[in-house]
Amino acid sequence: MQSFTINKEIQIKASVESVFSALTTSEKIIQYFPLISVQSEWVMDGEVLYKGEVNGMPFTDFGIIEAISSPTTYSYRYWSDNHGTERKTENYITIHYSLEKLAGGTLLKMEQSNIQSTELYELMNNQVWGFLLGSLRDYIEAN
Repeated sequence: MQSFTINKEIQIKASVESVFSALTTSEKIIQYFPLISVQSEWVMDGEVLYKGEVNGMPFTDFGIIEAISSPTTYSYRYWSDNHGTERKTENYITIHYSLEKLAGGTLLKMEQSNIQSTELYELMNNQVWGFLLGSLRDYIEAN
């Protein structure tokens, strides 16, 4: 079966520590991502649950943290109950964030891999990630 990978990057006028904190603090994440709650202890191999709603339908992304190293790396793999797949290892999607210090800010690189359908890939690549990363940048730069 074919799978897809998305790579995006964005420059944020803030320190790598501020960006890392925004990516790994439950109370902050719900300020910029369209989620209702995020639950995690933010430790390696720990669980992370992202709960939200799309078009009136609740969803949960069930994640496992694969790497968390302040202030440069955060990765997790997850399965979402709104992706239309079975909750099996091969259907988990991985999201990897890496942060690099720039003069005057941070370069955030995001990679989302193991996307199983063309439809989900096109939605995430063409619409969702631009919105999410823009919301993240706007939140951090305003706070």
